[in-house]
Amino acid sequence: MPGAHEKLERAEHAAHDGSHDAGHNKVFGVTMAMIGVLIAFCSAMVGSERNELTRAMIEQTQAHADFTSASTKYRLILIELEKQHARVASARDAPGGWSPVQRFVELATDYSAERSFSKSWADSYRPLVDAHFDAAEGYERSQLIAEIGIVLASLAVLLGSRSAWVVSMILGVVCIAQVGRTYLPTRRVVREALVKVQKSEEAYQNLRKVHADANEDEKAIAQFDPDGKIRADREARMKPGSGASSELKRKN
Repeated sequence: MPGAHEKLERAEHAAHDGSHDAGHNKVFGVTMAMIGVLIAFCSAMVGSERNELTRAMIEQTQAHADFTSASTKYRLILIELEKQHARVASARDAPGGWSPVQRFVELATDYSAERSFSKSWADSYRPLVDAHFDAAEGYERSQLIAEIGIVLASLAVLLGSRSAWVVSMILGVVCIAQVGRTYLPTRRVVREALVKVQKSEEAYQNLRKVHADANEDEKAIAQFDPDGKIRADREARMKPGSGASSELKRKN
């Protein structure tokens, strides 16, 4: 009987230990699942930030192209003004006649403003690009921390190591903290940068619209061709079937 009683106690202890180990394994498994979710989230955020970074850089390139175009036009007009200085100095303008100097000065003023607005627009993208770049780096660090954590959680399941599980939990908390440190500042910087980008773009586009609505280029052409004969002759020669149109197609 004593032997049977001892065996019964051993069986109870074994069952208790087995249920205790099963409980630990469940906790370890839940920890692995939670860290796996963190890895998936960080991976998705890295991809999202890099897509936003690419889009911001493309838009910045377009804004910079507009700035380069305005700068080129401005320099060309200034060169032409220098030529006009020499022409005016030699008194080749008829007294009281039309002079192109006024038109060049107007263009120089317009292109100077366009260059300034387009530069402000291009520069406004810099904080946005930096924010998305830094955010992608931050989420990558979070992902790395979570990956180390899930490895330790796996070891905790395999070896039944409570210490490995505790370290994996700590790494999970660190990962969440890193995600928060990345997400919150990035959202704030991106929100502020987008407001500046929008205002800069609107100012530039409004300036371009004013220039387009003024029809200054058409007015300047009309001064050289007041009766429209030159333009009418050009349109006639470029119509399909005309000699000039056929010659142009042959060259192309």
